[in-house]
Amino acid sequence: MSRLLVALAALLTLLVLGEGALRHNQRQARATEGRLRLLAPVPDDQIAQIEIRAGTRHWRYVLRDSTWHFPAYHQAFALDRRIEHLLKSLTQSPATFVSAELGDLPHYGLGPGSVRLTLLDAGGRPLLEVLQGRGAPDPRASESYVQRVGADTIFHLHAHPLHALDANDPPLLDHRVLPQALPRKALQKITFTGDPAYPLKSLRRELKAIEIPTAGMPPQGPTYDWIATYPDGEKICLAPSAYAYADFLKRLTWTALHQPDTDAFAKTRFLYLEDEDGLIDTLALGATNQNGHYLRFHTTGHVLTITPEKAKLLFPTFSTLTDPLPHPTPYTQAEPFSPF
Repeated sequence: MSRLLVALAALLTLLVLGEGALRHNQRQARATEGRLRLLAPVPDDQIAQIEIRAGTRHWRYVLRDSTWHFPAYHQAFALDRRIEHLLKSLTQSPATFVSAELGDLPHYGLGPGSVRLTLLDAGGRPLLEVLQGRGAPDPRASESYVQRVGADTIFHLHAHPLHALDANDPPLLDHRVLPQALPRKALQKITFTGDPAYPLKSLRRELKAIEIPTAGMPPQGPTYDWIATYPDGEKICLAPSAYAYADFLKRLTWTALHQPDTDAFAKTRFLYLEDEDGLIDTLALGATNQNGHYLRFHTTGHVLTITPEKAKLLFPTFSTLTDPLPHPTPYTQAEPFSPF
């Protein structure tokens, strides 16, 4: 009898301890499920390629010499700020466990048709593969649901990677003629050649004499004159009009890219754009095509198309530099401002 009591007592002790361990494990599991974490520890310096698959569409971006490109479309430049948004969303944003039930996938917008985002190293080896679900709590939300490829776990990601994408196909491209990835300071001088009938030879910015500030007043920043050179002499431009033209050149965008050896530059007009550091970029305006004018950016070798309206504005008239411009200006009408 005593042996039976001892055995029952031992069994009871084991049951109590087992229940305690089970409850402890359940508490740990709940704590783990609610804990913020990263989807994966992906070192930034290993990410060299980005692949996006959406249905039958497939885009791959490659990091080369610290600059992101889209090789499949004439080595187009990718837009750094959008790429950065995408990478930070996937590698630096915290995520919270939601579910590991396969039946929950449709509820969170996950399934065979989900957009797949893959980060790869220089050798093409995947570092992180993610299926993108719906926004949390709605499609426009700044957070979303995701699932790592090959895992059952659904996460609430405190970011929405797809918000980095624009509506273009392919997305993420920098459509500026002067890519934002090229470090350039403010324009200092623009020189025009190639058309003897065009009177403007150059447009340069010169620092005005610095005035001594009035006593008790804060010092003023430097101010500049824009000086246009013509065959009969120099003219001081109206500063807002000249700045509007210079800003247009920095914001100028293309509508299409072409093969670098495109034969469209038998007759060419040139613009030489010099920044404050003396770096010179050359734009060559070539023949017309069905969508506008061919334009070659010599710094990168890209051949592009710009619309006829933009091609005309590349060579400003006397009045557009010396008279007040209407609002909105011809430059903002042809090239609206963009947050990217």
